[in-house]
Amino acid sequence: MSFEYFIANKILKSKEKGIKVSRPILRISLISVALTIIVNLITLAIVHGFQSEIRQKIVGFNAPIFLLKAGNENIYEADPLNEKQDLLAEIENIKGIKQATPILYKPALLRSEKIKEERYEEGIKNQLEKQEVSGVVLKGISESYPRSYLNSILKVGNVPSFDKDQNEVYLSQEICRDLNFKVGDDIAIFFVKNRSLMQRFKIKGIFETGIDKIDRQIVFAPLKKVQELSDFGDRNRGNNHFVSGFEIHIDNWESLQNVEQEVKDLAELKPNEHGALLQSMSILNSESDIFSWLGFLDTNVLIIISLMILIGIVNIGSVLLVMIVVRSNFIGVLKSLGSSNWSIRKIFLYQTGALIIKAMMIGNIIGLGLCYFQYQFQPITLDSSIYFLSHVPIKLSVGSVIFINAITFVTCMTSLLIPSFVIARISPAKSIKFN
Repeated sequence: MSFEYFIANKILKSKEKGIKVSRPILRISLISVALTIIVNLITLAIVHGFQSEIRQKIVGFNAPIFLLKAGNENIYEADPLNEKQDLLAEIENIKGIKQATPILYKPALLRSEKIKEERYEEGIKNQLEKQEVSGVVLKGISESYPRSYLNSILKVGNVPSFDKDQNEVYLSQEICRDLNFKVGDDIAIFFVKNRSLMQRFKIKGIFETGIDKIDRQIVFAPLKKVQELSDFGDRNRGNNHFVSGFEIHIDNWESLQNVEQEVKDLAELKPNEHGALLQSMSILNSESDIFSWLGFLDTNVLIIISLMILIGIVNIGSVLLVMIVVRSNFIGVLKSLGSSNWSIRKIFLYQTGALIIKAMMIGNIIGLGLCYFQYQFQPITLDSSIYFLSHVPIKLSVGSVIFINAITFVTCMTSLLIPSFVIARISPAKSIKFN
């Protein structure tokens, strides 16, 4: 055990009057450091939770990379593309790609069944019948489409198999609430082809994402059925084997840019076997407004963390100066006995470091406890039409906790080197007389 550490440990356990005088300032500074840890942990947990949850929801419905016909900027209104592409086998061999699946978007109208209403006008009871209509977009997918996310958002019923021979759909709880639908109902869906066309489907399952944009519009249906109901076949001599494009699913989000570049190098600037030019589109471009917002959250986190650490530095620096003033006669005695300025500075740095660690432990217990409470019970809710989520999400990794604690401790201790220079200006002769 070093001399400086031994002295610092004894002083921390001391009940001397001078220390008692400084205790209110010391407590305030400890609270500020604890609050720094609490606020930074909660901020990081919420922002990472938002980014992860929203990205998962967006990517769950729209894969990270789209492959569509060149010249199209919107996958929902893309020109028809033959679903048989030799290029797909080469794309699926790219490292980091799970699979490429065909999709087809088709606008449609949902109509509710007749609802009877009784109204009284001038004392006369009138019975009225009404039907609600809602505009949606059918997303045709095949049985090979990844089902993990579809299963995770299931609320009632089951996820359809999307087999070509089944007329089953998977739609949102919000649509069902608006049109008074439930699992097992046969519903009427209207399409515009050469003429108005109606097809009946059975509701197999109901989902909820919390993202208003998706819950109000998207209805999942078997790809083959949507192909039959689209007008792509009319444009191509009765051939219905056309899709809007292909969703390319990847293993790791972090590899998105590298994988997209490989897909571009393989697919673009050369006609395929059908004489069509292809292009790839990243979800970062197609949903740029959402991902720009998510990226801006990182800037907010950096500002909040920096401000909270700055507050902690100012307060803990005040503690060190108070401790030096209170112990000035002790410093004079050590200097008269031959201790160097650096040795005395180390004593006070050890003391302050111990106080910082104590405050950080308290901050971690409270901060992690609050994060766990929100994660487990979700008491704080949100308006999903604004924030895309129904509750405040929490995601905090061990690495993030270590980062917050390490950056706080190192920054505070480094900043204390400057106020500790005050020790060098204390004269032994004058300080021993200090009362």
